[in-house]
Amino acid sequence: MAQSLFSSSWYRVSGLQPRLRGQARIHRQRFRRRIWYVLEDQQNGKFHRLSSAANLAVALMDGRRSMEQIWDMVGQKAGDDPPTQDEMILLLSQLHAADLLQTELPPDFTELAERSAKTARSNVMSRLKNPLALRMPLWDPDRFLEATAWLVRPIFTVYGLLAWIALVISGLVVVALNWGALQAAAGGQLMSAGNLAMIALAYPVVKALHEAGHAYAAKVFGGHVHEFGLMLLILVPAPYVDATAATAFASKWQRIVVSGAGIMVEFGLAALAAIFWASAEPGLAREIAFSVMLIGGVSTLLFNGNPLLRFDGYYVFMDWLEIPNLATRANRYVGYLVQRYAFGLTQTENPSHEPSERVWLFFYAILAFIYRIVLSLGIALLIATQLFFIGVLLAILTLSTTFVIPAAKMLGYLFSSPALHNKRRRALTVSGAALALCVILVGLLPLPYATVAQGVVWLPGEDEVRAGTAGIVTEFMAADGASVAAGAPLLQLEDAGIAARRAVIDARLAELSLRYEALQFTDRVQAAETLQQRDHVEAQRRDLDTREAALLVAARAGGRFIAVGPNLVGRYVRQGELLGYVVSSEDPIIRVVIPQSEVDLVRARTDGVEVRYSFDPGTALPGSVTREVPTGQNDLPSLALAARAGGDIAVTHSADGTPVALERLFVIDVTTKRPEGLLAYGARAYVRFDHGAEPVYQRLQRAVRQTLLRVFGA
Repeated sequence: MAQSLFSSSWYRVSGLQPRLRGQARIHRQRFRRRIWYVLEDQQNGKFHRLSSAANLAVALMDGRRSMEQIWDMVGQKAGDDPPTQDEMILLLSQLHAADLLQTELPPDFTELAERSAKTARSNVMSRLKNPLALRMPLWDPDRFLEATAWLVRPIFTVYGLLAWIALVISGLVVVALNWGALQAAAGGQLMSAGNLAMIALAYPVVKALHEAGHAYAAKVFGGHVHEFGLMLLILVPAPYVDATAATAFASKWQRIVVSGAGIMVEFGLAALAAIFWASAEPGLAREIAFSVMLIGGVSTLLFNGNPLLRFDGYYVFMDWLEIPNLATRANRYVGYLVQRYAFGLTQTENPSHEPSERVWLFFYAILAFIYRIVLSLGIALLIATQLFFIGVLLAILTLSTTFVIPAAKMLGYLFSSPALHNKRRRALTVSGAALALCVILVGLLPLPYATVAQGVVWLPGEDEVRAGTAGIVTEFMAADGASVAAGAPLLQLEDAGIAARRAVIDARLAELSLRYEALQFTDRVQAAETLQQRDHVEAQRRDLDTREAALLVAARAGGRFIAVGPNLVGRYVRQGELLGYVVSSEDPIIRVVIPQSEVDLVRARTDGVEVRYSFDPGTALPGSVTREVPTGQNDLPSLALAARAGGDIAVTHSADGTPVALERLFVIDVTTKRPEGLLAYGARAYVRFDHGAEPVYQRLQRAVRQTLLRVFGA
């Protein structure tokens, strides 16, 4: 072995005859064909994982055998890979620090007091590192759970699982069928004061049922739950239970059920709420159901059900992968890679036990780190909009615990760690080179920069061909795709009612004319009234003439005629209905919408424009800006640009139900070349505004400034 079996400090402990305290229990578990052992401290509910060799050593600690004898016996059992004396000393120190050992030596009360104070400081630091989830224990619910577990035991069976799956699928189907209505409800009331108050009231109730799921699952499978309390989650009080007893369960599926019970409860509640919401009349109950859907569905996916955070989803994911201590070992594995391959420390211990674990450990550490930063800063920003000081404090605390403190520890490790005594120059060189590379990549190296926005193929209003009156299309007067001049006939409509109406009006005019001639010399008053009636009927006839003339649809300008479809003949069309286009220009116009956060960059630093049509994304066509609307708007030029239609613009609904964008938009018209083949007007296009090159740092600086301006106006 590269590491010595012997230790210069072994004489200090070789004669000790330790034994485990009475509250210690060992449980056997299997992970990825390897046997692990879990040492449980029943007094404080803490758990410690042991390797096979460490478990054997602990099992031999009976108060009669010395550490020398224990080490010899473990070494004989271990074969070619015996534990070193340093490893045995480390095991002893860890068990001693956990207060799980007894020896023949009298207790050191000074050391016990120091250990208690250290534990208290550690608890305080752990709360400071996670200020968004402060816990306050209140009650031991174990006896209550024992007395009532029979009520829920049928739920934790195969039949209960099938019923839950059926319920969730039903809820998903209801959500899919009512997706548009749910989007409208979310857009109209999501951030309203009433809905936020409803969520605040419903949240503790949903979380209480969530925690009851954990507690009863642990109790049904034989565990104990000795702690119930309140947790301030993002300053919102929510109940919690300590169901860590499930850590000792031998079956991974039992551990998964206990960890996932809260998620299952919330998904079940969200499904019930969705079914109720879809069938209920508007009112308070329906608003409560909507809030439960948000809490049980959206928040579960972002927080509890997300394996990148150390909530329920993490423990489900960890047991499913059979990688114990996933987050801790993932961070250690990244550290191992740096120490082993960057710093050249060949004796660094690899925390991965199998090659199949390494990919999971590496990517989990990276993704969890990024997600935790983004989520923490997002929450701090959200809180700062209402409680500025607290939000800023949380942001500073997040940045400190994520970057400043680890950087300080890293510097201390680089300059003072004994492990680097003969590799310190290499470690400092590699670290400095990595820092310099980051500075160059982020702050100095210009990288291509562009804004990509969506638009639709647009036609001016004068290019549209619409029916001037209602009628049935009887004939195409111009072929689809033909070039036509201004005033050229395009389509012929027919309205049999016009001819019938004309006959009635002509007869009425003849009658009034004869009556006027008879009365004009005998009764001037009646003659004047008759003349007024005849003028009114003549106006009706002129209107009828206009409608009859509108039956012949003509081009208002010269260009190429494009009908909206080949099946217009024989179809009834209403007045104003779109029948086609007369395209006066060969170069199509793309109407693009630019969010307010990007419009200044597009206006001031656009070096070139490139257009790709959605039906031919592989072909890039040059474009040019031909028109800019100076003022912003929230109206969309086309609903095809909305997120629900595949666009990238988030929309809500105004008071009258009209879809409007959440962010202020600016309209820019871009002219480009016509693609090969038929161009579908109204089709989506992707427009790229090239801004040259710019370092990443400047982009981040601009994004932060825009965020502060948008949220705080400063």
